[in-house]
Amino acid sequence: MRGAWTVAVLFVASLGALAPTAAAKDAAPRTHVAVFDSVASMVAAELLAAGSIPAGRPVELAHPVPGDTLTIVEQRVLQRLRADGIDVRMAAAPLPVIDPVSGEATMPAVAKPTDGTLRLEFRVESKVVVYTGRRGKFPMGTKGYDRLVSLQAQARLVDAATGEVLWARTESKSIADFVKAGDVQAAASGPGLFAPAIPHSSGFGFLEPLLVSAVIVGLVVLFYSNRT
Repeated sequence: MRGAWTVAVLFVASLGALAPTAAAKDAAPRTHVAVFDSVASMVAAELLAAGSIPAGRPVELAHPVPGDTLTIVEQRVLQRLRADGIDVRMAAAPLPVIDPVSGEATMPAVAKPTDGTLRLEFRVESKVVVYTGRRGKFPMGTKGYDRLVSLQAQARLVDAATGEVLWARTESKSIADFVKAGDVQAAASGPGLFAPAIPHSSGFGFLEPLLVSAVIVGLVVLFYSNRT
């Protein structure tokens, strides 16, 4: 019986060791937007790898980038090009001209550049921020949630004078990390573009308090059985 009592004491001590201390300080959680920004940087780096832009030719970046609601992808692409020393210009799409008589809309003619300008066209095909699962904690409750942030984008480099497509590429990247239950609200701060649903516990969540109660009752019985 003494051996059983020793096992019980060690078990209780292990529970105390697993409990988080109040003095522990955790780093601030990364917001959904911050993680998406990191993924956008990874995608831009892959699409605009070294040698993608011919040396000495200026680039017009088509604006706005379709699907880039927060202009994050556009910013990372612009940053990447300028880091490589490329002359970058923003090229806004021309506005249609409305005929005052017929009311018909026509696109104005755009002069073709003569300085070797290249047009870089980007399109965000998909962007996802989702919680993929819930992690429980011992003896009960929720420790946090697994998060997946992904981005898929397409790029095309076109000779602005001739219309020749020099290359077209598609790239996707993702980051999987973990968000503590107490950090869910902080992770969603900033622009409200990303609002992933919170996974619920399984239908057997009621077993957690029952298991804890059973362990406590077992320890109490063991304690009094060793005193008699």
